[in-house]
Amino acid sequence: MRHAHGIQYALLGVVSRNPEGVHGYALKRQCERFLGSFWQLNFGEIYRVLDKLADEGQIEQMAGESSRKVYRITERGRQNLDDFILTPPTDAPRPLRQELAVKLLFASAAQMTDVLQMIDHQREAYMSQLHQLGAQRRKIRCLPMDSFVTGLLIDGAEGQVRAELTWLDDVTTKLQERFGAESSA
Repeated sequence: MRHAHGIQYALLGVVSRNPEGVHGYALKRQCERFLGSFWQLNFGEIYRVLDKLADEGQIEQMAGESSRKVYRITERGRQNLDDFILTPPTDAPRPLRQELAVKLLFASAAQMTDVLQMIDHQREAYMSQLHQLGAQRRKIRCLPMDSFVTGLLIDGAEGQVRAELTWLDDVTTKLQERFGAESSA
């Protein structure tokens, strides 16, 4: 799930992997390697979080000859990251908190043919996402880093997409049984 604390700890984690320090551009590239397409970060977002982490004393700017700001983790940041890693997650799954669920709740019987076409469109979007995850899996295999955990994240994302596809198939079957509407799939 994408939220401010996740981004903060993701950046803090990447900074922690660079004891010699890291600047914003390299940090963005490394985040893309570690996080893949799970989170797309822009430079403005990265620098806002870096400024916040520096203000909190979790990272420090290193003195150097480069005009770029180079950051490294502080002991306080290391302790905070370790505490975060060992604390059970607080975000809970939010089933049916999606646009399609609301549309299904309020669609009339007369709209079922169109609703089924919309479900087909959603299915295509999920299939595209599965394809992208497969491409990402192939890409990380070529990276000169241990991508085991990133592979686990891709496994989880694929599982969620496949579960959504199964649910869409179930919804389609039940709507067709109840309303006799036909899907274009």
